[in-house]
Amino acid sequence: MKDGSCKKMNPTERILDVLEYLSTAGLGPVKQVDMVRDLGLSPATLNRIVRILSERGYVFRTSEKYLVRNFTISRTIQMSASYMGALDEATRRLTALTGAAAESVVVVGHELLWHHRTEHSDPAVRIVARAGFRRSLLEFDALARLYLSTLDPDELKRDFDMIGFFETGLRNGREIGWLRGEDVESRITETRGADFACDRVANHIGIRRFATLVRAPDGGVLHILSLADNAPPGTGEGAIATRYRAVLAEERDRLEAVLAEEFRASSAEAQLRIGG
Repeated sequence: MKDGSCKKMNPTERILDVLEYLSTAGLGPVKQVDMVRDLGLSPATLNRIVRILSERGYVFRTSEKYLVRNFTISRTIQMSASYMGALDEATRRLTALTGAAAESVVVVGHELLWHHRTEHSDPAVRIVARAGFRRSLLEFDALARLYLSTLDPDELKRDFDMIGFFETGLRNGREIGWLRGEDVESRITETRGADFACDRVANHIGIRRFATLVRAPDGGVLHILSLADNAPPGTGEGAIATRYRAVLAEERDRLEAVLAEEFRASSAEAQLRIGG
């Protein structure tokens, strides 16, 4: 499809399309003719963009009209503006229903990154993690356990030292409790396949988390949706956990429906580009 045969794009959008295409195409050579077809650009437009990128060293162009990228680009948080709007509404509803702080947490490497959080209804409840806060997955709470349970067992053992996990809390007068590797593996195995997890006890500042996973249409984990509250001990499998699990599931399903609709819309646009 030639330029202008579908929606109009400004020059910045075209350049971003090219950069994103190359960044997701792997490290091998990419055919310019494939990019013309898939992006809906004219050969002349693509040549202009490639010339600028090659002059600045971001791509290498071979004589056979292949491109090899010399850069990396990715979004830390893989969410659209419309989805983040839906997520903001979801977290506000969760706090209105429960009084707890509602959180969206993404995984970046071996860390949890707090992307978004609403305030707890009780100003006296202290929660350290705010938007931008990072914490290691080695701190073995409900968030870490639920995410780690989605990893293949071989991948888990390859990428993590199973004797490096710990819990924070005040049990037995300790703030940090190192965990045995076999106990970590057992608890991850127990959680595998679950869509909900909660802390058995509060952490060192008295907060417990109740969490579910929001998945992208391809099945991958997009982010964790959780409630942080000062729920008393003994509520892990009781009425509070049951209620929190239900409201989290409702918002998770609503968010995944938004993701599915976005995926259908983007797939339809891609087909228009290719078929046009």
